Amino acid sequence: ADGLCVDENGNVWSSAADGVHCIAPNGELLGKVLVPYRVSNLTFGGLARNRLFIGGSHTLYAIFLNCRGAAWP
Repeated sequence: ADGLCVDENGNVWSSAADGVHCIAPNGELLGKVLVPYRVSNLTFGGLARNRLFIGGSHTLYAIFLNCRGAAWP
């Protein structure tokens, strides 16, 4: 697993063996999105950048979040 992305608040969303971990800038684990397969990559998308696309070893997940992915400069 090597995927990660950043939301507009500076939190890091990282792939993990059990799903996706959301980590605050200070290193605190804010939460997890658990999925049954190992996550290989992830990215924010959608018109509002509030949908998290999660690529698993056998599947593709897409969930809406209460945050948005960081905008490109």
